[in-house]
Amino acid sequence: MTSSFWLQYIGALLVVALLLGGLYAVVRGLARGRVIASTERRLLTVLESTMLSQHAAVHVVKVGKRYVIIGASNGNVSMLGDLPSDEVETWLTEQRSILGVHRASLAEAFKFLRGKS
Repeated sequence: MTSSFWLQYIGALLVVALLLGGLYAVVRGLARGRVIASTERRLLTVLESTMLSQHAAVHVVKVGKRYVIIGASNGNVSMLGDLPSDEVETWLTEQRSILGVHRASLAEAFKFLRGKS
C-alpha cells in the first residue's frame, strides 16, 4: 500500500471525527437552549444539575415562581434551600443573550454556506 492511501485514510478518519464532534456540539447546544427557552412556559423546570458523586446530585428547580435547590441520592430527595429569584433571573437573562448570539452566528453560517450572505 502506498503512502497516499494512508494519507487519504487518515484524512477520512479526521473528517468523520470532526463531523461527530460538530454533531455533538450542536445537540448539546440545542438541548441547553431548549431548557433555557422553556423555563417561562412551564410550571416545573430543572434549570441546572450537578453530579456530586455516582449516586448523588444537586439540582436547581423552578417551581412556579420559586427557585429551589434539591439534593438527590439513592432513593432520597430533599430540598436544600431557596435561591433568590433576582439572582436566578439575572443568570437566565445572561444565558438567553448568549444563546441568542450563538443562534444568530449559526444562522449567519448557514446563510454563508448556502451562498446568501
